[in-house]
Amino acid sequence: MKRTMYLMFAITLMLCVFPFDSEAQPTDEEMIINRVNSVKEAFIAKDVDAILANFSEDYESGEGDSKAEFRRGLKMVIGLGLLPDIEMDLDDPQIEISGDTATFVTLDESGQRDQAYILQKEEDGVWRIVGDIECTYEQYVRSYGDESIKIGEYYRAWDIHVPKGVSGSVPLVIDLHGHSSSPSEQQKFSKFKSLADSEGFIVVWPYGLCGSWNSGPPCCPPANVDNLEDVSFLRKMIETVSSKHDIDTNRIYVTGLSNGASMAQRLANEASDLIAAAAGVSLHLLLPKAADYTPVPMIILYGNLDTDIYAPDDFVTAKENFDTWKTMNECAGSYEETWRDGESVAWTYKDCAGGTEVTMVTLDQGVHILYQGHQTEFDTTRMAWDFMKRFSK
Repeated sequence: MKRTMYLMFAITLMLCVFPFDSEAQPTDEEMIINRVNSVKEAFIAKDVDAILANFSEDYESGEGDSKAEFRRGLKMVIGLGLLPDIEMDLDDPQIEISGDTATFVTLDESGQRDQAYILQKEEDGVWRIVGDIECTYEQYVRSYGDESIKIGEYYRAWDIHVPKGVSGSVPLVIDLHGHSSSPSEQQKFSKFKSLADSEGFIVVWPYGLCGSWNSGPPCCPPANVDNLEDVSFLRKMIETVSSKHDIDTNRIYVTGLSNGASMAQRLANEASDLIAAAAGVSLHLLLPKAADYTPVPMIILYGNLDTDIYAPDDFVTAKENFDTWKTMNECAGSYEETWRDGESVAWTYKDCAGGTEVTMVTLDQGVHILYQGHQTEFDTTRMAWDFMKRFSK
């Protein structure tokens, strides 16, 4: 009897000291990973309320936006169909916890910062996002990407694809990513890699520092705020790639999406001695004509539902940008309708200086990420390439 009593007492004591829990409580690190994974799933579902449930009421973005401002921005972006595909690798995040505050960082394929959040454990014991970790140029003090060069304190880099079996001098296509994007995401959007294989050209995807290009005063931070010399970098990149690979220097082309589109047009404007033709997708030239500019063939592509990006306070309209390139290329006469598919249409100025042309394509029901399979069913990559490849220096 006593033996049974002692045994029951020992079991009771153990349960008091080591309470039985059929489900082990997650660690802080596990809760933080679960929180960011919840953000990822909510973004994929494009559910504004589900996204915001992961953010603290005290949330403030790196640009000073509050949670309420974040909500308005999300609703607009999702409503216009501008939200890009969300891919977040959560297999090996960098997490640092200090008391009730933590940082969460994931890296992209090149080892550069991808997602970066500040989290706080609030009074209810739940970790929520309270801010973003702003990008700093210090992450560029080491080499990254497929190829890179050091300019000043930092490395500038690019990814490159050289199709198997290419021989002799081949064209070079520069494909510039959009704001807050990356070369890997741009590759998935534009699919220039597969086109390079079938058409026999080399393609490069440069990295904008902190995911941005200095395409002019209105766009885009931090590159424009810090007045980064991106034209100089792209010139040096072209020189380096041409020294390593057999590039036909009379057939160097540049294209890009959004911030990358305005950067492509800036490069065509300020490096017209190098660029044989250019294509911009979903944004405009944001700077005046360069003093040494010589005409460069230009095709610019827009979706007719991409209305927000043409806000008068920020940018010129698509038609005004079309007319800007007409003036820069000294085009005579009126534009012609050179292609139509239903309500989608291309207008072209053909009688331009130096045998150049200027084309504007408006795609019906197209939005901002204007690539086939994303926010249009038209093959804009093929349209851009078919236009550019007709020209050489």
